[in-house]
Amino acid sequence: MTLKQVMISKKIEQRQSALADLLLREEGFKQRSADLEAALNEAKTDEEISTVESEINAFEADKTDVTEKKSALEGEIETLEKELEQLNSQAPANNERGGLDMNKQQKRAASNKTEYFTREVEDFYSELRTRLEARANGQVLPPGEAGAELVIPDIVVNRIRERIGDFTTLYPLVDLVRAGGRVKLILDVDAGEATWLEQRGALPETDDSELTAVQFDGFKVGRVVYIDNSLLEDSVINLDDYLTKRIARSIAKAIDNAILNGTGASGKQPEGIIPAIPKENNVTAEPTYQDLIPHIGKIDTGEDTTGEIVVTVHRQTYYAKLATLTLHTNSAGTDVVVLPNLSQPNFLGLRVVFNNFMPKDKLLFGVYDNYTLVEREGTRVDMSGHYKFREDQTAVRGVGRYDGKPVKPESFVLVTLQEAPPGA
Repeated sequence: MTLKQVMISKKIEQRQSALADLLLREEGFKQRSADLEAALNEAKTDEEISTVESEINAFEADKTDVTEKKSALEGEIETLEKELEQLNSQAPANNERGGLDMNKQQKRAASNKTEYFTREVEDFYSELRTRLEARANGQVLPPGEAGAELVIPDIVVNRIRERIGDFTTLYPLVDLVRAGGRVKLILDVDAGEATWLEQRGALPETDDSELTAVQFDGFKVGRVVYIDNSLLEDSVINLDDYLTKRIARSIAKAIDNAILNGTGASGKQPEGIIPAIPKENNVTAEPTYQDLIPHIGKIDTGEDTTGEIVVTVHRQTYYAKLATLTLHTNSAGTDVVVLPNLSQPNFLGLRVVFNNFMPKDKLLFGVYDNYTLVEREGTRVDMSGHYKFREDQTAVRGVGRYDGKPVKPESFVLVTLQEAPPGA
């Protein structure tokens, strides 16, 4: 990237930052307008009306100033981006990809706020805030609106999904399938070996009964989030952060628990790995390397030997049982100690993932590619019928739909750690 490209990128970054600040000021105008309207309704004397009028004039001047600056910045950004795009297209072929990638990264980082808080997102939170304020003020919404759900814009749904990954350890490891609709799905979850044949030959038809077809439903998971009424007076950014964070965190915990311990259709939730593990893969061992390592060999992923073996363990179990393990001697008879890397936990090089839904004193070795999680579209937010008047809080309900199954349970081994008897 040339110095001129760097300079233009810097200008774009500076102007996008200034634009984000203007958008925040613009968001505050809604509350100022409501406050001025209330003050005007309360004004009785000429002096009070005159004071409010002065504040209204100042408010209108601020709005005009922000609008003009916003328009000017948007024009400058558009011009600079066109100039930068032209320079990128003229860059040498061997540097073109790197230059474009660097520019994209800079632009994404600089315009994160402005790209996310689109008009669609602002309209969604504006409608949500209107309903919450009406509920907080004790107003009874019309029957058609009181329970009407607000469909979250896709960009907010994606933000919740990204934040689910911030609070879960297993969700990023499994085979994730996103699907629309509400009907049950039947998926072929096995990647069978392809068939060799003559170059003009026809592929043989396979009997459907040979397919590893697995049926998936879409069980509902949700969380009621209580929003303090003071947040209704805050910016859209703070309201969004509060709402998406709590919905994502609670759904993440439910997903992690279901992946490990889910009871399946009987409990209206995904099927867990631990209940499905075959009897021969459910073993007991002492917490020593020589007793634990052979059990990893019980993992069977079929003909497909790809996939990372991950160790899942309760945090307390790792520090109490695994982190203290040592290898006593090498081939020369010298004492050897393996110091644990506490900042990046591992078990002899295998990645260790903490999950406190794991029972204590148990280890789960497994290839999580062989657990399929179906995530249905249609995550939504709607109004709850509950309102905590005493605490000045309004309830909002976030709902998602998932199902999952360990499609190859023999890909997992559960080891129960058992201390050796005294004198053994």
